[in-house]
Amino acid sequence: MSRTLHIFRKVLRNGVEIKIKRKKFRVTYDQAIWKKFPKSLHKVFADSLTYIATWHLPMVDDVATAYHFPHPPIEPVFFKMLMYSIPMTVFENKEKNILTSSLIKQFYNVNFQTQYKGLNYSYGGKKTKHNLKETAILLFSFGKDSLLTYALLDELGVSVIPVFMQEPNSAFENAHKRKLADRFYNKLDEEVVFFPLSIGRLRQTRDLYWGWDIILSQYAFVLVPYYFYYQTRYLFFGNEQSVNYSVKDKEGFLINPVFEQSVFGMQHLQDIPKQFFIDTHIGSLIEPLHDHLILFILHNRYPDFGKFQMSCFSENDRAKNRRWCGACEKCARLYIMFRALDISPKKVGFNEDMLSADKERYYVIFENGGVESAFGGSGLGRDEQLLAFYLAYKNGARGDLIEKFKSLYLTEVEKRLPKLINEYFSLHSSLSLPSSLRTRALRIFEKERESAFKYLRRVLS
Repeated sequence: MSRTLHIFRKVLRNGVEIKIKRKKFRVTYDQAIWKKFPKSLHKVFADSLTYIATWHLPMVDDVATAYHFPHPPIEPVFFKMLMYSIPMTVFENKEKNILTSSLIKQFYNVNFQTQYKGLNYSYGGKKTKHNLKETAILLFSFGKDSLLTYALLDELGVSVIPVFMQEPNSAFENAHKRKLADRFYNKLDEEVVFFPLSIGRLRQTRDLYWGWDIILSQYAFVLVPYYFYYQTRYLFFGNEQSVNYSVKDKEGFLINPVFEQSVFGMQHLQDIPKQFFIDTHIGSLIEPLHDHLILFILHNRYPDFGKFQMSCFSENDRAKNRRWCGACEKCARLYIMFRALDISPKKVGFNEDMLSADKERYYVIFENGGVESAFGGSGLGRDEQLLAFYLAYKNGARGDLIEKFKSLYLTEVEKRLPKLINEYFSLHSSLSLPSSLRTRALRIFEKERESAFKYLRRVLS
């Protein structure tokens, strides 16, 4: 590493500017929001924001990094988040035969040589009493998880600020979400906040996908000024139970391919509001649920919200004019679950048959299928999809892939059916649910679980 990448930051009147070579990236806020964020915290916020937006750059270009400000206090938290998130890159680049150990070594060496060119200073933040309100910021995407979380909060009497983080490299998704947000407002009189995230341009799509590893953790940090402006008691992700699963890779590393969404990851994210002396709780209201039960509750209890669902990667050309591209792992996974639970795909704007032979490659249960995401590529979604195919078959779904499922897996699933149903239609851990909402939320889940079992008895009889 003979070259050095110099990185600067500046506190603006309404946010932060990051400068790398001759390029500038700004993260800005409405003036009223920035003004409510204590001025004594601006510098430390800018230091930490700059670090979490640029940590990956020396990994990409094999350079040393010199940050022209003091060491940011958030760095130890994100170092650990990043260390445990690295295996996601391994899963998503299987064809390159990358070893987890080699990436960890590279990450370790890069950080070992990182320089901070600034004196330590004591910032003037003080622990003060905040009259936090029964209000939640919700990372909102119109996916099943965020829609169910929104509907639950609405029923529980919690005011919600839904925020969609607008990534600059996701043009198709942004366009579809804008249309859905307009409809959401017109139908339900609910406004979605769109937050343009210019630092998304620093994410890499060449070679390895550096910079995407801790994207949700970045969102939690970028929204810190919102915690102060809205005095929010909660920040919610839509993290379901399956994100707590782990596997071993070929070197024997115990890894979670979506670590930052796990309960352990969220426990680390609690340190973000703590560093700014505000007690906003970071968690997930739907942690106890797997996807089958999430979809059932959303479309059974909250159909007015469910019809807005969009769960598609939106990365290929087919997604330009389609809410569901019909050509990705996520479309396949949700389609078979819709059929399993007797939810009409057309209800959510899904007009393509995903059970024809040409769609095989998008399903994780078939050979060479469903490898677009870290979760799919790890094989952790196999049992969930087997159950979905079985329920869809019993529910009358027909097609080439139903026949292939029957020939390959029908006997296996019938032997394991009680255990599969118990896993995917039961309630699990609720560690990230705030105590103020846990009892009422679990009561709703239990009631809907009873309805789901009535449905299952009918389908399986």
